[in-house]
Amino acid sequence: MRFIKINFHIVFITLLSCNQNDDTNKFHYNIFGKDQPTIVIEAAMGDDSESWEDIQAKLSHFATVVTYDRLGLGKSQSTTMPRTVANFANDLDEFLTTKNISPPYILMGHSLGGFIIRKYQNDHPEKVIGMILVDPLHEYQYETLMAIKTKADQEKTESEVQEFYQNQPLGVQNEFKEYHYNCQVMQKLPFAMDLPITIIASLMVNESVTKEERLVKKELFENWEKDAPQIKTIYTTKSGHYIQDTEPELILDAVKLMIKSY
Repeated sequence: MRFIKINFHIVFITLLSCNQNDDTNKFHYNIFGKDQPTIVIEAAMGDDSESWEDIQAKLSHFATVVTYDRLGLGKSQSTTMPRTVANFANDLDEFLTTKNISPPYILMGHSLGGFIIRKYQNDHPEKVIGMILVDPLHEYQYETLMAIKTKADQEKTESEVQEFYQNQPLGVQNEFKEYHYNCQVMQKLPFAMDLPITIIASLMVNESVTKEERLVKKELFENWEKDAPQIKTIYTTKSGHYIQDTEPELILDAVKLMIKSY
């Protein structure tokens, strides 16, 4: 997870609208491009739209691309509503409706963003023609990974996670606060069976992630494929969690293929 990102030179192309949030607008957002369909991007837990700004311009060559800051993050307004997937999906629908961003949508979700777009698609199936999940959270991933740890390692992991989020901005803390609840909700929310879905997932092993943990992750994603056979999963060992930064071509190719198939 990353909360500070510095870019010394960014070229924006085909910028149609950039809303620098003021008192009359709840959501800060950016729209690039002009072609249909519209790609709507949901960032990872605690991330705002800046985490996708490098690739947004590239995607805008062949689609309209929308990024925004969720309420409580970035330049959007704060909120007192719990950061549940239901409220996230309602906020997303409010944002798209009030800004007249018309469907059809290809939804792209990174990490926690995968939960959000899945919930939105479940609530508004008529508006969504495909989903791309970039190294998404799995609703059983945390409990499954904890189960293979010793009790001492479980306590250490839990302590480190809690300490990390206690030092984050309030909006980030509020998103993390609902993490376990959101996993429980998503455990009861199956994938649509008739919707094109592409998953791009990291299996990189490094000093903080073991081979055993990656095998658990792969098995969980394969369970998704069993439940919804139309899911296509692309694995990479060259990138960590931020695949869009290190291998943007995987994202671009997945989007092009989904648009071509539409």
